[in-house]
Amino acid sequence: MSRKIVSVIMLMFLLSRCIMQTPLETAQPVIEEEDEVIPTEVAEPSSEMPAEPVEELDVFEVPNGMVLIPATEYMMGCDPEHNNGYACPSDELPQHMVSLSTFAIDVYEVTNVQYAECVAADGCSAPIATASQARVDYYENPEYANFPMINVKWDEAMAYCTWAGKRLPTEAEWELAARGANPVAYAWGDDDPDCSQANIYHDPSMSACVGDTVAVGSYPAGASEFGVMDMTGNVWEWVADSYIEDFYSLSPTENPLAEEANQLRTVRGGGWASNWLAARVTSRAYDLSFYSGLDLGFRCAMDGGQ
Repeated sequence: MSRKIVSVIMLMFLLSRCIMQTPLETAQPVIEEEDEVIPTEVAEPSSEMPAEPVEELDVFEVPNGMVLIPATEYMMGCDPEHNNGYACPSDELPQHMVSLSTFAIDVYEVTNVQYAECVAADGCSAPIATASQARVDYYENPEYANFPMINVKWDEAMAYCTWAGKRLPTEAEWELAARGANPVAYAWGDDDPDCSQANIYHDPSMSACVGDTVAVGSYPAGASEFGVMDMTGNVWEWVADSYIEDFYSLSPTENPLAEEANQLRTVRGGGWASNWLAARVTSRAYDLSFYSGLDLGFRCAMDGGQ
């Protein structure tokens, strides 16, 4: 056999093997290396990528001259065990649970100089009466600048608080700020009042401690648990609520506010002419909203935020 024929035969043999192997090789499944993880290729997020915005919680900043009262539940109303031996008046009953949101309240009663600033800014009406019990020039005299503003109607008190970015406190807020969460007769506790704790009428001597207003904050011994001053005595204070005699039997639990279409507005805290019974922190009284008097003033409050 010639070398040519052998070569041809050999060539045909080789071609036949290639033809037979090709379908077997292409029929093999394609294995994708999806599961293979190369650590060096797993990169940290690029510092150039924009970060997700972080929502920051608003932090309430207590304004100067105010104190923050935390959200609290307490039994509002008269407790006969902490009432200086008096029977509880019907409008201070029944005791009832109240839940208040955080709020801030003025440490001091609003003063003559503060109110005058509102008048100068056209936020408040000038008082018609400018005298106190014993001082003819009470409102205008710089000597009495830090004495409580008096001779102010309910809507005038509201106007001032609005101008100041605040509001009048509710009855429930006022009482909590005056006494704390535990029942007490007076801002400082259950001890009988005397003229070193509050500017009121002194029952045993049957005479007024002062007989007129005094500068706000003059009785640190009479401060409340929260450090709020003059919650017992000096001047009665307007609050936001209408006066409803039986409101405590109707009161909602959360942030109660008595609102009724009447002219009666609640006042709290007693004044310089108030006896021990009237000066208790649970004592409720009222005046016509258009009334203004020599022993009637106010302080402001505001929502505390979270």
